[in-house]
Amino acid sequence: MGPKTVPVGQGAVQAAQRMAPTQVALALREYGIYFALLVVVAGFSVIAPNFATMRNLILVLLQVSVTGIMAIGMLFVLLSGGIDLSVGSVLAVAGMISGMYAQREPTAANIVLATAIPVLIGVACGLFNGTLVAWAKVPPFIVTLGTMYAYRGFVVWYRVNPIYNLQPWYRMIGQGTLGPIPLPVIIFFTVAVAAAATLNLTRFGRYVYAVGGNQEAARAAGINISVVKLSVYTISGLLSGLAGLVFTSRLGAAQATSGTGFEMIAIASVVVGGASLFGGRGSVGKTMVGALIIQFLQNGLVMLNVPSTIQQIIIGMIIIGAVWVDSVLRRER
Repeated sequence: MGPKTVPVGQGAVQAAQRMAPTQVALALREYGIYFALLVVVAGFSVIAPNFATMRNLILVLLQVSVTGIMAIGMLFVLLSGGIDLSVGSVLAVAGMISGMYAQREPTAANIVLATAIPVLIGVACGLFNGTLVAWAKVPPFIVTLGTMYAYRGFVVWYRVNPIYNLQPWYRMIGQGTLGPIPLPVIIFFTVAVAAAATLNLTRFGRYVYAVGGNQEAARAAGINISVVKLSVYTISGLLSGLAGLVFTSRLGAAQATSGTGFEMIAIASVVVGGASLFGGRGSVGKTMVGALIIQFLQNGLVMLNVPSTIQQIIIGMIIIGAVWVDSVLRRER
């Protein structure tokens, strides 16, 4: 008997059936994040009183401005195939040192020190992390887990008591508005635009994606892997320091406990936004959407009087679920 033939029409149907799961997976990866945001907002609008109000929207944007800045820094690190668990502790150190100058008389020197030092501290912490990862070849998880505890221990040792009575000009950074828009939200969106331009329009951005996508291929292409890794940890530190400035100003006090748990919020925002923990995939826009989803979830759960411990469980499950979806999509691809 001759080989079995398949009618052209039937073959096309079979091919379409084989392609369907892949197309669904691609659609889920590209547009699922927006559907998830819609579901979260619509759901809480129905079950949580006062959720769907302009006042609450402004509150959510204020809250997401700090964790969103940190999440953008985390995105750079995850794109390169690393991770940074120290961002919350860096925020605390930067905020505490900034607060010490912010309570002094508003001389030109004190104003410059209060606003510049937190960013410089973030850069120094990021450089330290990046040096250990890039040149000492210590695994990123171990490096940043260690510095998370070290930085937190330092700030508690340095000053365990909170700093209050911050100068009015300093509090304006986190509490002021430009028209109806809070200044922290403007800072957040400015950082997002700069980060998106860096990743999408510069050679460095292409290098970050290349290192995370295939490190050996990137090395063969002549990319300096160590410099790229040092740079992304420095960016993460810088943005954590900036977040420390904004958070301390908005809170109106500098505390050694500031930023506790923020590293998990930042990671959750990035992975929910579709970035891969394995590196090489992610975008600033979807990271912003991921940060909004996490913040809307927290805001809605607080309105429903859900205990903070249950909120932590939910966020932990979201991280696990997002990583699982990423693994499934990688296998499909």
